[in-house]
Amino acid sequence: MKLNKIIEFARKKSEVRLKEIREQLSIPFFRTHEQSLWNGSPRKIVVVGSGIGGMASGALFASIGHHVTVLELNKKLIGGHGRCQIFNNMPYSMGPQYVWEFGEQMLGGRFLKFLNLQKSNPFVPMSKDGFERIFIGNRDDTSNYCFINFKVPMGLENFRQELKRLFPEESIQLDALFDDMIAVFQTFKSHFRRNAANQGRFLLATKFIMTGKVHMDMKLKLGRTIYLSVKEFFDQHKINNLIRRILYGHGGIFAENESEMSAIAYIVATGNYHEGAWYPKYGFSHFFDSLASAIKTAGGCVETAKKVIRLQTVNNLVTRAICEDGASYECDFLFSDISPRLTASLLGRGTEEFDYTPSHSIPACCIGIKKGLEAIAEMKGRNYWWQDGNEVNFNNPDVTAPPRGLFIGSPSANGFGQAGSDVEDALVIFCPGNYGQEKKIYEKGPAAVEKFKHRLVDDIISILDKNIFPGIKSRVLFGEVFSSIDIENDTGSEFGNAYGRRLTTEEILKGPIREENCPANLYNVSATKNSPGIASGIFTAELIFKELTGCEI
Repeated sequence: MKLNKIIEFARKKSEVRLKEIREQLSIPFFRTHEQSLWNGSPRKIVVVGSGIGGMASGALFASIGHHVTVLELNKKLIGGHGRCQIFNNMPYSMGPQYVWEFGEQMLGGRFLKFLNLQKSNPFVPMSKDGFERIFIGNRDDTSNYCFINFKVPMGLENFRQELKRLFPEESIQLDALFDDMIAVFQTFKSHFRRNAANQGRFLLATKFIMTGKVHMDMKLKLGRTIYLSVKEFFDQHKINNLIRRILYGHGGIFAENESEMSAIAYIVATGNYHEGAWYPKYGFSHFFDSLASAIKTAGGCVETAKKVIRLQTVNNLVTRAICEDGASYECDFLFSDISPRLTASLLGRGTEEFDYTPSHSIPACCIGIKKGLEAIAEMKGRNYWWQDGNEVNFNNPDVTAPPRGLFIGSPSANGFGQAGSDVEDALVIFCPGNYGQEKKIYEKGPAAVEKFKHRLVDDIISILDKNIFPGIKSRVLFGEVFSSIDIENDTGSEFGNAYGRRLTTEEILKGPIREENCPANLYNVSATKNSPGIASGIFTAELIFKELTGCEI
């Protein structure tokens, strides 16, 4: 539905017409609960999957007396894409490296306080003078080359000024771009954010058009931006290639090509980053263990090696979760932290009606390094990005060639990767993956897989040694790769995807995914149904908690 159609609807302000619009356009995030199913008494809740949506929801419901059982297919790890692997006593987060919304009065802070976890799980602000550092190009002293080393300061206004200082000739274009980004972000946050999950996007757009609090120019600007990709948004403001590489630097964490990624998704994510970024002082492993402890302390349980293979239903209600090992778990409510398609398959239903596309995969490389390289110590409170200077191909990269983009974090630099030794440093590096191509490599056998992983480690170390950490090659102690196929085996995700659904313009416009004839007591809390990230998973948990219990955190 185009903007002019929304405006046409918006002009008809009667309550009757609004009711028609709601019925026509609203796609509920969660179905309105029935009092016959939820009367406030303690209930048995089964959570399938231990990602952030499932663990956060489970912890909230357990905290007010409901019996929560979390079933995780991984044999020993919880956290979904937030799980941690241990090498030489150092934990490597396989997903998140930092979070937003964890200030004291923000969502994450309120969540920790509600569960009485804020003291045991302090979140540390990242460096305001450069919480991200972006390296662009390849150093080559034998020929002409362009290499950028840019620290991204905290705050959109600070980001703007630093770019203008570096590119004074582009000041007019940068001012126009940042003016629009800040205006769109603030407007979205004020008018959309709280209700974006449980109301259809077009209904929200209609209500937005009708409000008198926002000037019509801003309404039209946001309406146009909804349909733009990041590339089109940059093109509209005549942003040159080098500046857009910097601007898009941390957009790569969502594994999206800027030619396809939604401009709205990019603006909102970038705005959230710049309102504050934090990392857990004791690591993401400790954070997820604390959520598990909160569930267990309240009388619930978190069980690993429990692959759910079927959901038993009676009268369109889920009554039991059946596991591969024969165990079964009775439930009054079931929260699914796996994708809608995978959830439907557990119900024995077809998945053809689901039209979403899973996100791309992002293999991880965990590297141990002999301590003493000062450049790694400088990563405290920072994450690094490297790109070769062109748009990174996330759609169909050649994983047999050196990566063209890297995202780099250091658990040891941030202080939570030193569990057993003070003689090693740790780096975790993410790069574009190709599930189909990697699947074919695995089909050739273990020797082919080992060769692929060994070459990828060598390529990554070469890039780091040349462009970011000179001398690192001689200090490497080990390198371990988790491929797209390993991710699929670890998490059960579709095609080893890392962020649930893709964040393309097309997917964003679809809004929440329809689940026809879904059991009345089943609620999907996964990133594929909702939005990616730690803060978004907590937002999902907060929403379902309030809708079903009336409680606020």
